[in-house]
Amino acid sequence: MILIGSQAIRYHFKDFPREPKDIDFIVTEKEKQTIKRGDNVEFLENPIFTRMFRYTGGNPVLYPDHLCTLKASHLFWNINWDKHMFDLQFLLKKGCEIELDLFLRLYEYWNETHGKNKRSDLKMSKDDFF
Repeated sequence: MILIGSQAIRYHFKDFPREPKDIDFIVTEKEKQTIKRGDNVEFLENPIFTRMFRYTGGNPVLYPDHLCTLKASHLFWNINWDKHMFDLQFLLKKGCEIELDLFLRLYEYWNETHGKNKRSDLKMSKDDFF
């Protein structure tokens, strides 16, 4: 299990101002089937992170740059957009960076998971655009 989300941000940055509402973990499919669910705990599958699982200081917490990249990759879909933008701005102010290779892999994964991200194309006819 890998701790992500606002609890992971607070783990790295004690001055994180937003109060976490839940605890988010990335888990493997096998872990998801065997873990007992609890209140305000979410278990999410993400094969990109489970493949590159790393430990931070002996604890399974996602690195700050990876959290930053994860938050940035979420912004193209309107899912908790304000929360992700707030967290991303906080992380960037702390000096965290977006890792381009990881970002591109996550973006493709979200296209598969959340549906293709629709982009504006000014060359489209008005009927296709709207």
